[in-house]
Amino acid sequence: MAKQPRRKCKVCREWFHPVYSNVWWCSPEHGAQYALALRSNEKKKAEEERQAKRRQAVKPMSYFIGQAQQAFNDFIRYRDRFKPCISCGRHHDGQYHAGHYRTTGASPELRFHEDNCHKQCAPCNNHLSGNLAAYRPKLILKIGQARFDALMGPHELPKWRRDDYIEIRNTYRAKLKELKQQEAA
Repeated sequence: MAKQPRRKCKVCREWFHPVYSNVWWCSPEHGAQYALALRSNEKKKAEEERQAKRRQAVKPMSYFIGQAQQAFNDFIRYRDRFKPCISCGRHHDGQYHAGHYRTTGASPELRFHEDNCHKQCAPCNNHLSGNLAAYRPKLILKIGQARFDALMGPHELPKWRRDDYIEIRNTYRAKLKELKQQEAA
């Protein structure tokens, strides 16, 4: 005859031999206590989830815009990681930005347009205001005249909402992850 397995009671931590395989308590009283503890934990988790949703709901729109912009910029910098600065053509050890050709202030509809944003060194982006005189010919060389003309043409301003920014953030995080996985393979 096989030896019966032993278990520790989830309530009193004493060893016992269970009658059934799904029993984790040594007595009916401890079974009731264990069930109440499980139910209490489920309620606590549900309440924490509700509070997390409430905290998310009261965050300002700028929080979601910032998250979407950060994910987009990370993707652009990683996509162009082996290329030099699009404006000055230098490789250096300094900081790189995701520089927009048409600024987000002047053309907010192109904020998340991949043809409008490329890796740019901090001196060109910050101190030379994007160094647009050098940016333009290299941008045309990189994306072609037809795509450049489309970029410069009129665009409809989308009415982005919170869910749109969350979707943009998730999309660019997934694209970045996919690029990194392709590199690792």
